[in-house]
This record gives sequence, C-alpha cells and structure tokens, in this order.
Amino acid sequence: MKRFFLVLALCAGFAWADDLEDGRAAYQAKDYVTAKAKFLAAAKTGDVRAQNGLGWLHDKGLGVAQDTREAMKWYRLAADRGNVFAQSRLAVAYARGDGVPQNNTESVRWNRMAAEQGFADAQANLGWAYDQGLGIPQDFAEAVKWYRLAAEQGHPIAQSNLGQMYGNGQGVQQDYKEAVKWYTLAAAQGFADAQANLGWVHAQGYSVPVDYREAAKWYRLAADQGHAAAQANLGWLYDKGLGVAQDYQEAVQWYRRAADLGYALAQYGLGVAYQYGRGVQANPVVAYALYSLSSANDPSASNEATARREGLVPTLSLAEIAAAQALTRELTVAGTVTTVLNNFVASYVPEKKAVKLAAVEQKPVAKADAVVQATPPAPAPAASDDGFPERPAQREGMLSCNTRCVNAACWRTYDDGKKIKFRAQRKYNASTRQWELDSGGC
Repeated sequence: MKRFFLVLALCAGFAWADDLEDGRAAYQAKDYVTAKAKFLAAAKTGDVRAQNGLGWLHDKGLGVAQDTREAMKWYRLAADRGNVFAQSRLAVAYARGDGVPQNNTESVRWNRMAAEQGFADAQANLGWAYDQGLGIPQDFAEAVKWYRLAAEQGHPIAQSNLGQMYGNGQGVQQDYKEAVKWYTLAAAQGFADAQANLGWVHAQGYSVPVDYREAAKWYRLAADQGHAAAQANLGWLYDKGLGVAQDYQEAVQWYRRAADLGYALAQYGLGVAYQYGRGVQANPVVAYALYSLSSANDPSASNEATARREGLVPTLSLAEIAAAQALTRELTVAGTVTTVLNNFVASYVPEKKAVKLAAVEQKPVAKADAVVQATPPAPAPAASDDGFPERPAQREGMLSCNTRCVNAACWRTYDDGKKIKFRAQRKYNASTRQWELDSGGC
C-alpha cells in the first residue's frame, strides 16, 4: 500500500524537472543508483517530490544502504513543505519509534496534516489513533469520521475498521447490515481481517442467514494469508463438519497453523484433538501442555482450557504431569508449536498403565436420554489366539489397521505389525439420542 502511494506522490511533479523525470524513469527501470543521483540533484534545488523520493530510497534501502534516520531527514524536509506522503510516513515513524523517538502525540500531529489534505492512509491512521486513544483522547465518533473519509476513498483497512465500529456500536449506532457492507468492500480487495470478519458474521448469522459454507469460504481466504483467527475458525468448521465435510486431520492442520501464531483458541482446539484422538494419536500429556499454553495466552473466563487441563489431572501420574509442564515451557516460544509437538511425540514413551475407559467429551443431555446402550459388535476380521485380528496389507501413503471388539474390549493390529489393546469410547449419538461405543479409526 505504501509503495502505491509513493508512486502517486512522485508522479505529480516529474514532468516539470529534467532530474525528476530522469529519476522517475530510472526508478521505474529499477536502476535505483541512478534514481538516487537524479533525485539528489533535484532535491538540492528544494524540489519537495525529490526529497520525498530520496526518503523512500533510504527508507527501503534501494540503491543505497537502508538508513531510517537518513530517510526521516529527507521525509521531514518534504513534510515541512506539505508533502502528504512524507507527512504520513513521519507519522508512522513516530508511532513506531522508527528512526525517531517514539511519540504518539507527534504521530497524531503529522497524520492530521496529511489527513486534512485528503490522504487516505493518514485518515485511516488518524482514525486508529482516536479509536485506541493513542496520542489523543479516545473518541469513537472521531474515529468513525476519519475511517469513513478513508473508506470512501476505497482504503481497505479503513473499510474493515469502519465495519467493526458498526458491528460493535462504537461511535455509531450498532448496525450489522452496515458492518457487512464495509467488510464486503474490504474483503473484495483481499484484506484478510475483513474476510475473517465476513466469515464470522456468516457463521453467527449477523444480518445475514447462518451459512457455514459461506463462512468457510471467507475464513479460507483469510486463513491462506496467515490470519490466525480465520485459521482457528476454519479448523473448528472442519472439526464439527459445518459447511465442509467433517475431517479431523484437516481441522488439526488449521489448528496447528494458528497455534504456531500464538492463537489461544487454536491451542485449545488442538488440545481437544490430542485429548480425544481426533486427527492425531491421543496423548493426554500433550493435551495438558496445550491447555496450559492456551490458558496462559488467554486467561479469560471464556477460555475453557484451564478447566479442561484440571480435568485431566486425575488421569495422569506425577511423572506425566511433570513431562506436560516441561513441554508447556518449550511451547511458550512463539512459532514453535508444531515443531516442538512433533519432536515430543516422536521421542516420548508413554507410561504403561492398566487400560481404562477413556474420558469422552460429552454434550449435556436430558437425564432420560442418557441411556448407555452398547451397539452389537460388527463381524470382526479373523483373529489370532491372543485376540488380535490379522495384520492388514500395507497401502502406500495410507495407514491401515484391523480392529476386533467384544463389547468395549478392543484389539487392533496395524499394517506395520504393531498391536494395541484398548477400550472403546462412549460417544453420544445425537441422531439416535443414545450412547454408543466407538472404537475410533486408525
């Protein structure tokens, strides 16, 4: 976005000076060394556009060593003479402490200069300052005013933020229909936040009918851009089979991507997957660690991770709890969740315990409906004398197994010869309104 505005700022005056024109041509040809020389010649004559251009080259390290302080020197010369791009870039620099001391008040001052000249980037940033109370008293109505000015120029960030103001009823009367309008405009430009918000309104049915398929579409567009919340929400749709075919492994993949970005709800969802063996091999130690990580990142009451973790404690030994706590400490390094988990699962040897009926995630049901009814066992593959079924043939790229169950007691043989004995889990079947035994997949 900034590159686009730079081009606009430079183009306005190139036709009036040979050095500027030559510099422009060199810049477009990516001959940044020549562009720098031509801009410098024009800048020494006081040409504001050349000063702005030199600021840009030093800012981005084009044709010169990247030098933010030198960039700010040239931007300030241009900004003092009213160049809106330079004013806006100075504002950003003061907000970040980039080549200048961090100063939100000074950031607001430069943003206002550019915003009052109609520069959309500055209007959007000034709206943000009012929205968050940065360098100026918080004022949602003023935030809406500046967001709207930028949004009406097609600025996607301002459009998305304006949509949120309408969705939250901040500075304006709450209006989900208006929120969706602005989200849609920003999403059409590929802005990930707006796409994620559109997914949310379709999943929740705010001013539009609930449509999980449409929600999945928008979540995916944002998720593919690395939007953590969209990745977590897309994982949840795959987890529940809403708008997409239920696929626990696909859910886990999206949870992992968001968990790597530090998103607490994704870490929670991944914990549930490891607790119940959905898309991954069940591992309560990993589940405990993920719940701890999620709780640390989001300690709010709405996050059920702490309760989930405490519910695991009676099922774990002291050694397992210690292993889970050590794993939690490793997971606190942002961006390493998937790698750390893969390494842990590959090396961790679980304790041998008496096999118990695993805890099963249950939905609350009426007392009259909570009737345990074991389904008759299906005809099992031929079994050996020890109770285990025959080893299945190996298929490239696929994990195969044969399972034999007698009521809740099950024996499983994998295609690599591995054998396990386990208990089937109790699961509530919402369609039959009965509890059933489920041996799960391979």
